[in-house]
Parts: sequence; structure tokens; C-alpha cells
Amino acid sequence: MPTSELEAVSAMETAPLPPSLGHAAVWSRREFLRTAALGGALVSTGAAGASHQGRTPSPGPLDPTTLKRMAAARPLRGGLIPADLSRRLATAHVSGRYHFTSKPFLQEGAERVHALGLGGIKLWFDALERAYRFNSDWRLPADATYVDLARHTYFRDAFEVPFSVIALELYDVPVPGRKKPKGHMIDPESDFHADESQTYDLACHLLRTYRERDVTFLLQNWEGDWMFRGGTSNDWMKGTYPELERRIDAFVRWFTARQRGVERARADVEAGRCRVFHAVEVNRVFDLKAGHPTVTSHVLPKLRPDFISWSCYDGLRTDKRDGDLTGQAMTEGMNLIQHYARTVQVDAEGRPALYIGEIGFPEQVVPAAAVMDMMDGAMGALLERQVPYVFHWELYCNERRDGARVAVTGAERAEDLRGFWLVRPDGTLGHTAEYLRNLLAHAGRRLPV
Repeated sequence: MPTSELEAVSAMETAPLPPSLGHAAVWSRREFLRTAALGGALVSTGAAGASHQGRTPSPGPLDPTTLKRMAAARPLRGGLIPADLSRRLATAHVSGRYHFTSKPFLQEGAERVHALGLGGIKLWFDALERAYRFNSDWRLPADATYVDLARHTYFRDAFEVPFSVIALELYDVPVPGRKKPKGHMIDPESDFHADESQTYDLACHLLRTYRERDVTFLLQNWEGDWMFRGGTSNDWMKGTYPELERRIDAFVRWFTARQRGVERARADVEAGRCRVFHAVEVNRVFDLKAGHPTVTSHVLPKLRPDFISWSCYDGLRTDKRDGDLTGQAMTEGMNLIQHYARTVQVDAEGRPALYIGEIGFPEQVVPAAAVMDMMDGAMGALLERQVPYVFHWELYCNERRDGARVAVTGAERAEDLRGFWLVRPDGTLGHTAEYLRNLLAHAGRRLPV
């Protein structure tokens, strides 16, 4: 996660779509295995959303059949690689500690992601001077809106790269003249009118500007559970949940306002090839099993966003370094989310629609073989579940291995970083990048024995 967000965590001690929706769809298993084209399986439930989602997975133990299907879907064990894999794979680009060209950092990253063969990118609409600092002069007013950012030449150039999916991290809109109350990462006193208005304006802008493009924009929050428990230090995991009902109410109103803004835009702008959806991102799903309040258990049941995004580090079981355990945990986490969530979009099996908002391994900490095994285990679970988008963390590493807050120089050494990257500081590809490149080279087939 970006340095600015690490600081936030330190401070803290969820009727068929039109044919134009194309690649945003999710396949049934049979279609997934036999066809090379996505289309028509992601369903918009409309006002009757809840009635279409009665077959959500049980949050209980995984059944043996599911485990076998998941293991069989692992690419390194002969699982069929989707023909459209490049449209599903994406990575984040934000706050990297090094760069390679004299181009604005945002543009450099977007072009590098495309050159790697990935069909999508995740970008940040926040702290831009830090997030995209190299070779950049933002010159934005303090009150810049979402649309102002989307119209900035750096973002326009990034959006012109022919991606299939672009996720945008949107933080809450500040209330003029008022600071957020101590202990909260969003203002519980806000009516979130500005959030709805700016989300509506941004969605309208994207739908109109890119109406001829076959592209999906996903408007989402950053890791919701860190925001939900903001300002509570370590007390949350000790069973102290200050102002819990107030937090729940604020998050329900905030996410509902953003969803309403996107839905209004879709109703007001004539349909084209461009699509805009709103997603709620969760990141501490398994804490609910220990009885701690989470966005999954306490907020998602009160919402109906288009998608749920899972920043899935708590499902990777990096400590075990075993791909089968990673796949099992990923499947269990998705079951938990889909058990609690209600979404406008559903997958081909009638489950709430979700995608992976972040997934990655620290390659300077975890051995290469373990990285490959765990990534393959995760991919087996995600391919078996037919997840439409997988956003890797990230293009260029943003974290120092020693955790020190050292000024960014742009000339970092690999040994000083944790290794959350696709491209190392010397320009070579990381282990995950090599794994994904191998999958992309065999899309529509199986890896050779």
C-alpha cells in the first residue's frame, strides 16, 4: 500500500446487462472452460437485487468438491488459462520509489503496465504530489474536484492507454471549514452530499468522454476496514470498538451516496461502450471470525453497491508459504464476503459480484518458489470462482524493507525494498511478473508440462 496509507494505518494504532458490458461479465464454469470470449454472464439485478442472491456460499468449512475444483484450476497444475486473461489482470501504480524515464510518472507507469500485457491499472485520486512525484508538476488548486483530476493532462494521458479496466481510488470529499473528528477517517457528521455530487459528475464525465471505448471504470474506496476502525490504535483487536454504531451509520451513508451518484449518472447519460461501476473495498475479512466488527459483517449487509473489492492480504497466508493453503483461505474469504454482501451486479451463479482489489507478495522477504506457489494457489481459487478482475500490488515497490521513512530519491536498490513489485529497480521483472507473463503467453491453453 502507498506510503501515505501506511501512515494512516500507523495513526490508527459489497435481468442481464446490455451486450455493451462485454468484458465486465463473469462466466459460468462451463462457459469459462470452453469459450474464448466473455459476454453476458454478469447480471444486473436492479430493484429486485436481493431475490437474485439466494445462493450465496455458506461461511462454514469448505467442501471437498470445492477444494478439488480449486486445486484443478491452478495453472501450474494444468488448469486451463482463460483466453481473456489479459483483460482480467491489472496492477496498481502509485507511490513507487523509483522510475526509469523522464516522462511524468503517471504516464510512465501506465505505459509500462500496458507493455507488460496487463489489461488494467489502478490509480489514486489522492496526495498526487507524493503518489506521482517524478517528472511531474501537478499545479492543482486545493479544492480540485474528481472531474478536475480526470481532466488533468497526466490522467488524460493515462486513460488514453488502451486498458480494459481502470480502477480509481476515491477518498471522501472534505467538508469546507471542518476537520474530520478525532478518531475517524471519514466525517460521521457529513451528509455526503458533496461525495454523491462529485461521484455523479465524475461518472458522467467518464461515460461521455470515453463512450466509444470498450473500457470499465471502477470507482472505489481504499481498504475499508482500516478506515472503519481509524484512530483506534490496537484497541480494536482487543475488543474495544469506540462509537461503533456511529461508524457503521457513517459508512453506510457514505457508500450509499457514492453508489447513488454512479447510478444517477448511468441513468442520465446515454449508454455507450464505456461502463462505470462503484465498488466497496474490504480488507480485514477474517477478523469477523474472531468476533471483531468488520465492514464485511457490519456494513455490507446494509448496502447494495455494484461490486465488492477485496484487498486480500489476510487471505494469502503468506506466513505459511503454501499455495494450497493460500487457495483455501482465498476461497473461504470470498465465501464470507459473498455471504454478507448484496450487490447490484451478480456473477453467473447468482452470487454477489466481487473482484480482487490488491494481491501481492514481498519478493525480497519471501523466497521465489514460495511466491510462485502462493500466487498460483490464489489464481486457482480466483479462476475457479471466475473473478472478473485481479489487481496486483504493485508496479514499482513503495515500501522500504527496514520500514524507515527515508526521503524518496528515485534511485532505490532492490535490497533496500520489500519487493512488492512487477518491475525491480534495475528494470528486470520480479517473480510474480514472470509468472503472470507465462500465463499470458499461454492464454486459452494450459501450461506445457
